[in-house]
Amino acid sequence: MKNMGGIPSFVDMGGHRIFYWKFGNGNQKPIVFFHGLLDESFGFRRVVKELLDDGFPLYIFDLPGYGQSKLPLVKYLYQIDVWADLLLECFQKLELKDICLVGHSMGGLTSQHLVLKDLQKRVKKLILLAPGGIPHPERERMRKILFPKTEKQVVLLLRYLYGEEFPEPGYLFRHTLVTIWNEKPNEYLQENTLRREDEIFFDSKMKGIKIPTLILAGAEDEITPPFMMKKMKSYIKKSKLVWIPKVRHAIHLEKPDIVASNIRIFYNS
Repeated sequence: MKNMGGIPSFVDMGGHRIFYWKFGNGNQKPIVFFHGLLDESFGFRRVVKELLDDGFPLYIFDLPGYGQSKLPLVKYLYQIDVWADLLLECFQKLELKDICLVGHSMGGLTSQHLVLKDLQKRVKKLILLAPGGIPHPERERMRKILFPKTEKQVVLLLRYLYGEEFPEPGYLFRHTLVTIWNEKPNEYLQENTLRREDEIFFDSKMKGIKIPTLILAGAEDEITPPFMMKKMKSYIKKSKLVWIPKVRHAIHLEKPDIVASNIRIFYNS
């Protein structure tokens, strides 16, 4: 994203570093982005492009263990609530406050953990894009979809993300994805999440989120389907739910203009 004017930066965490892209300057309140599972900051490039002319200070993080935010290969570190602690420390070191926090999917779940840990109230608004947070009733089926072991399962995951119109990837791309998605960090994350499901997925504990929240969801999403989004809205008192029609889970890639427009409106409200 350097060709869009982004400044690549790191936060020193003592023994490892957390990577982020910085766009824009000025005294406006910052917008911070957390990506989803098997993604990285680059995944927000289309939304960032839509927002560049607004002049908002934008911070797009690689979550711990993803992209350039390398973590030591220690199983304990690959847990969403641990990541929330690390990212909140990043906010403190960067002296970020009055934050509008945007999280997609797993990044949305990480955002919820962070907000509930945010005793200094650095985050003032929360935007959840097809967020995790409520246990899926078909856990085993979703586990196989989200953590593909074969090339055939990779193709299935892409269909769940983008729909049937997404072209089937070539052999090399499929093989590369299977290799990456089955490395130790994702294995550790999967094991830790399943082992601590009641602690990681908030469900009704989301009632503790008291800040204004926007939930943006794809109307045809099967990974975080409509009934889960409606339940999330019922738990978060100050929340608004907006549907994006004819879209699945990767709403920031499929409809970046609509996502950016909703971010802009909510940020300025």
